[in-house]
Amino acid sequence: MMRAPHAHLLLLVQVAILATILSTSKIALALSASPAFDTIRQARVLDPRSGDLSSPLHPEPPQAGQKSLVVILPQLGEFDSSEMCEQLVAVQSQLTDANISLRVIGIGDVQSAELFSKFTGLSLDVLRLDPDAVLHQELDLHAGPNWDLPDFVSDDVLTFLLNTLPGGAPSSSPSSSPSNLRSTGRAWFNYLLMCAGIGAPGTLREILRGYFGDQTAPERFTESDTVQAGFITIGPGVGPVKMGPLQYQQWFADERGYQRPVELATIRLKNMVEILTKWEGYVSNPTAIDRRGATYLFDEGGEVLYQYRHRGVLTYSETMARPLSFLAPYLGEEVSANPLGLPDNRGVKSITRGRGILKPAGRFMSLLKPVFASENKLQAKLVFGVAEEEFVKARKSIEGVIASNHVVIYTYGLSPFSTEAIALLEDAGCTTYEKVELGLEWFLLGKEESTIRAELLAMTGQSSLPHVFVGGKHVGGLFSGTEEGGPGIAALMETGELRDMLMDPSS
Repeated sequence: MMRAPHAHLLLLVQVAILATILSTSKIALALSASPAFDTIRQARVLDPRSGDLSSPLHPEPPQAGQKSLVVILPQLGEFDSSEMCEQLVAVQSQLTDANISLRVIGIGDVQSAELFSKFTGLSLDVLRLDPDAVLHQELDLHAGPNWDLPDFVSDDVLTFLLNTLPGGAPSSSPSSSPSNLRSTGRAWFNYLLMCAGIGAPGTLREILRGYFGDQTAPERFTESDTVQAGFITIGPGVGPVKMGPLQYQQWFADERGYQRPVELATIRLKNMVEILTKWEGYVSNPTAIDRRGATYLFDEGGEVLYQYRHRGVLTYSETMARPLSFLAPYLGEEVSANPLGLPDNRGVKSITRGRGILKPAGRFMSLLKPVFASENKLQAKLVFGVAEEEFVKARKSIEGVIASNHVVIYTYGLSPFSTEAIALLEDAGCTTYEKVELGLEWFLLGKEESTIRAELLAMTGQSSLPHVFVGGKHVGGLFSGTEEGGPGIAALMETGELRDMLMDPSS
């Protein structure tokens, strides 16, 4: 049966209206999209899987309600790139659940992309390449102070200087032009200036944060991680360090819940070893080594929901302690604040007693244990002429005190270690304890106090004060401990054991 003419006319009108709506939507999208979105959408980057050039954005246009997270990295062979992608890889499934597409764009080639993907775990499906940093330049991303090489630096001098750096100078073959040498030299010049903090606000602070730690940041190194750099081995965990025949334990090894000293620096050492041992594979374009990156989050219309442009080396996030904090509205506070899921006090400084300068000082004092142990006995026997029966009497006195009290602490009045130990006990909820102050300091003790001090050494193997006993058991001092006794109350506080131990079963 044939349709009536007016039915055909109605169908044509409906199609025209639909076409107008679609056209209007595209115009609206073009008008509302941000300049950064348009620049990225129109760019052509390399797909490392196929070698094809295409727009960085996917899908094009975005699906309804879909947001686009575009992370533009510097060279793939760069601290910033590895660190940022360690965080991104950890939240890829959550990004998918939140309807956020991820695209990562770095300076490199197919070989560097494959190395980077294998090292970081970032899928090649989301990684694209900007080999000549064209997109970086179109977005006018930071490149340090942007200084030119001084004219008095000759090509020969520049070649010599570049040969002292990773990758060396560009090849001197006929195909290599002087301009490539100068471009490479200029890029390195600006990169090294950034490393020195010139034209790179925040870089020096971030370098120091990597060494000194950050109590507002979560842990970064697991207890099973190990880093090998030549004759240096760090790990497992942040505690043990081996340098050839020399071995020692870091003083903060027992601390938990925050980014500890040199922890982030150790992660960076691991990344550095990876990059430097495979430099030729990672860094395909040294003329762009100074170019920094940026992070953009766009809505489906191309409007900027968030953006951050790197300001220097190791400043790949606006909030370096928690690089993905900007994703909290979409992924939730817990995931965005700690993507790796490592122990995290969330910046709450509730366990700070026993940290700070006293701890390394205490560890240094422990090295003098043989000296103090010898002096301990000599002071009692030679200075005061203490007889053996007086040592027996002192032991009975000590045993009587610890039998009568759940918590006992032997202290010096002027000792900062003793003061800190008492404060730590009180912070742990210990309101009742027996404090026995032997004197102001070890060299100000009388005969009876020297005898007790010497007998504490004989009983516990610990030569220094304070001495803490809980439930009749010696648990060490503030940081010091013994194999027979405990590890010290600061360590027990860190592991959470101290509060349980302090609970008096008789109360």
